[in-house]
Amino acid sequence: KFPFKKPFHAIFCRNVMIYFDQPTRADIIRKFHDFLTPNGYLVVSHSESLGRSQDLYRYVMPGVYQKI
Repeated sequence: KFPFKKPFHAIFCRNVMIYFDQPTRADIIRKFHDFLTPNGYLVVSHSESLGRSQDLYRYVMPGVYQKI
């Protein structure tokens, strides 16, 4: 059971996704999308990308994406 109540205005996940394979990263990014408020922010390391899940977010600046 997830111990926090959703939704979140921002989720920070820096330097973590590099340890997962692409299908797992895509699943995590979709779950983050479900947990964010409308227009909420996902912050990742500037060296990490959202891959094919970029259609769920708007690029703001390196490492910062906004839920669309």
